[in-house]
Amino acid sequence: MGEGGAAIGHPAGIDPMADEQRGQHEQRVEVEPGIWLHVVTDDFTDPWRRAETVLMIHSMGQNLDAWRGWVPHLARHFRVVRFDVRGFGKSTPIAENARWSLERLHADVEAVMDCVGCASAHLIGSQSGGSVALTLAARNPARVRSVVAVAPMITGTPDVSQWLKQIESEGVLAWARSTMAGRLGLNAPAEQVEYWARHIQGNTPVSTLRGYLPWVPGVDIRPELRRVQSRTLVMTTTGSHLRPVESVRAWQEKMYNAKLMIVDGDAWHPAGAYPDVCGPVAANFMRDAR
Repeated sequence: MGEGGAAIGHPAGIDPMADEQRGQHEQRVEVEPGIWLHVVTDDFTDPWRRAETVLMIHSMGQNLDAWRGWVPHLARHFRVVRFDVRGFGKSTPIAENARWSLERLHADVEAVMDCVGCASAHLIGSQSGGSVALTLAARNPARVRSVVAVAPMITGTPDVSQWLKQIESEGVLAWARSTMAGRLGLNAPAEQVEYWARHIQGNTPVSTLRGYLPWVPGVDIRPELRRVQSRTLVMTTTGSHLRPVESVRAWQEKMYNAKLMIVDGDAWHPAGAYPDVCGPVAANFMRDAR
């Protein structure tokens, strides 16, 4: 059901000629009582064609604006749906004692898909969003056309206890700024670093981080990777100290139908650091997957 209790439509019920469904629009979907997700759709495809849907899942401590630089590369060919993951951006903040799980995050993704009226979508996920995309493809393949996993978190990041201590003592914005050299790379312009710190990561609710971060170290999706049947593109960088190329290649090569793209750069968040490199490649990959 959509906001206000309206029934959700199906792809077959969407008129490809209806121009009011194109352009950009925002909506909200209630996934649990009192928990709303903020959803933005960008669709600049030809109005006489039925567009396939790309659904983008951002990483922890960010919001849907993390994908901003990708949208121009995708929205001419696909209906692009971004959403603020529960607890982040304009979605409802989450209580620090809330239980986090991949199952709950999968349910949120599928609720967004239902909200925008698509039975299946191409999934693009970055870091922890990549974990969600890959495991949803493994568990519910009927809803996934292809996967682009950008520096996905296969096993949980181990140093989150230090992050929590810094957040509690210095605040979220200071923590965000301290991660930017690794996240966006040493050559990121100061203006980009400050924008990301203030508008994408630094305004995350503390309650959400208190609940989410302790869950992260226990994530391990390695047993599920062999079950992913969808065509998959994995992206990483040459200089990432968080997920080095050889560690990525070790699990990527064991997957059924996965390609590896290695981006020249030192950022461990290539989705944010190199959108004009990653975005066009992802668009071509998904067009070939149709």
